[in-house]
Amino acid sequence: IQVWVIYHCHLTLSCFYLCVCVFHLFSVCAGTENKLSTLSDLEQQYRTLRKYYENCEVVMGNLEITSIDRSRNLTFLRSIREVTGYVLVALNQFDYLPLENLRIIRGTKLYEGRYSLAIFLNYRRDGNFGLRQLGLKNLTGK
Repeated sequence: IQVWVIYHCHLTLSCFYLCVCVFHLFSVCAGTENKLSTLSDLEQQYRTLRKYYENCEVVMGNLEITSIDRSRNLTFLRSIREVTGYVLVALNQFDYLPLENLRIIRGTKLYEGRYSLAIFLNYRRDGNFGLRQLGLKNLTGK
């Protein structure tokens, strides 16, 4: 789904009022509400994640990234700018989370009723693989 959003608007005065607006087209996708449940096939888990969020800028709902192994390319997550619900990152083995463009997590729905951002258990038991760096460099807080 693509939605037109007024990005910037101002009035100018000459002989009459003229509204000059600049529109930006945001790609909107639906979030999920699976929490920690995963598909039995981890390949399908990855393909489903990619299908949901590739080229998505605004997640209407929750962004849940769970049970993804270390060899997966997650660069498609870079397009995400906003999440209206919560962000859950759990039970993964990748070392870097490329959410560089995520600016806001609205938290209209909270994970376990308490958290807008939940990150846990992102490592293998033997300690060889796991999350080492969050790419949340544009995330703002209030």
